[in-house]
Amino acid sequence: MTSPTRGQAGFTLLEIMVAIAILSMTLVVLLSIVTNNVRATNHAKMTTAATLLARTKMVDIEDYILDNGFSENTETANGTFKELGYPQFSWEYTIERIDLPADLAQQGRDKATDQSLDAKDPMSMLTGFMGGMMSSFIEPVRLGLQESVRKVTVTIYWDEHGRREQSFEVVQYLTDPAKLDATMGTGAAGTGTGGSTGATGTGGSTGATNPLNALQGLIH
Repeated sequence: MTSPTRGQAGFTLLEIMVAIAILSMTLVVLLSIVTNNVRATNHAKMTTAATLLARTKMVDIEDYILDNGFSENTETANGTFKELGYPQFSWEYTIERIDLPADLAQQGRDKATDQSLDAKDPMSMLTGFMGGMMSSFIEPVRLGLQESVRKVTVTIYWDEHGRREQSFEVVQYLTDPAKLDATMGTGAAGTGTGGSTGATGTGGSTGATNPLNALQGLIH
């Protein structure tokens, strides 16, 4: 009796095990790719939500400062966005004075004096003299900026699956022109706030549009 050929005998146990191993490794790689894509999409969605919530909180702080004015001391507060329907996000803000070096005027005078002493022509001497005169205006400007500018930092915190303790920070500088005028002796009236973009995140003055409208359906 003749033995069956290889085609008739089918696959051996070893061949089946190798095929299963290859299939398993392929599925693991594909699953890892899909999982990373889902996490990246969720992270982008949460970061976008955090950006809009930070903008909302910055608008609230601007309104608070317009109503109460600047404080002489650093103000801090924290909380969550539970009342807005986003309990997974929490916030923290700091309103602090801008402390400028107290020796700016003296540094300017010293530099102007050195330029005058080292000058070899009348124009250089005149430049040094004018620099010395201008340095006398530095101190009022320094005091005016410290009284009329506040640094506002808003930080949003949240957790993600596989990425714990995520945060997003916005820095903005608010100004009160009335305080600057009063400090420098101009006596002008009126108050207001202005903003500039911070080094981290986004900042700036905000309009009347409520940023929460852009959050509808984003993370639900």
